[in-house]
Amino acid sequence: MDYQHRSVLLNEVIENIQPQKNQNFIDCTLGGGGYTEALLAKNGPHGKVLAFELDDRAIKHVTEKLKKYKDRLIVVNNNFAHLKEAVEKNRSKIDKISGIVFDLGLSSDQLDQAKRGFSFRDEADLDMRFDTKHQTITASDIILTYPEKQIEKILREYGEEVKAKKIAAGLVSWRQQDKQKQKLVKTSMLVSTILRILNIKEKDLPRFKRHPLTKVFQALRLEVNQELVNLQLALPQAVDILAPGGHLAVVSFHSLEDRIVKNYLKEQTGQCQCPPDSPICTCDNPAVLQIVTKKAIKPSAEEIKANPRSRSALLRVAKKL
Repeated sequence: MDYQHRSVLLNEVIENIQPQKNQNFIDCTLGGGGYTEALLAKNGPHGKVLAFELDDRAIKHVTEKLKKYKDRLIVVNNNFAHLKEAVEKNRSKIDKISGIVFDLGLSSDQLDQAKRGFSFRDEADLDMRFDTKHQTITASDIILTYPEKQIEKILREYGEEVKAKKIAAGLVSWRQQDKQKQKLVKTSMLVSTILRILNIKEKDLPRFKRHPLTKVFQALRLEVNQELVNLQLALPQAVDILAPGGHLAVVSFHSLEDRIVKNYLKEQTGQCQCPPDSPICTCDNPAVLQIVTKKAIKPSAEEIKANPRSRSALLRVAKKL
């Protein structure tokens, strides 16, 4: 199987998590298996890694790639939002958790699989589901059925798209023109329609530093897979599961994810959460975590050169008290 994905900031993650012999870890996004393999290489002979993955293609690739670790690798075909549930189900195989890694967003393999509809550069059905077996809502469904205000909200909140209102209105107008033909949206169809809404000609695209549909595709993907919602559900579970002294490492790829991670970690350090105008602190917020990375770690110039898709990555690490 020709599966392509590079784990970003791999060395930095391992350096900060500090895996030791016989410790147990959780990799919340197995992907190409980079973090999992690095952890398994250091936590033998009895340490285990429980890894989450929704993508069957990734699971097949990694189970073959890491077959020498098969007795120490537990793969869970589910979303990491079910973190606690999965750990409880596997309690007989894995108990004390010394580190948890989140690698958020899209894998290079998913992006490169044209038929998945993640990229505006490839012709495909507008799908964007991470889990094509269990997820039912596709990006095409959003474009064809969501109310105008909801589409606008998705584009504004998940894509930080400044022209969200204009795009949403234009899409609803377009789909109402011929409802018989609009039963399934193709990526090229969405691209040409939005370029027309924004009055941008294809010949003028080279003058844009970033493709005008980058944020639109990001917003649709986040909505389809409920990525930010699942992240907010998973972070408290991760902190609860971690053993004292255990490390939580999160690699994010855009400001929306990083903001959630940064704010959550800050809240768990015991800082006052009372309103700014409160004369005295009444929240009694206990310190649960200690921030390890005072500033987010970014990829080196060498890593960005070798893997340009790593350029937006940010790593934050905290230690459980």
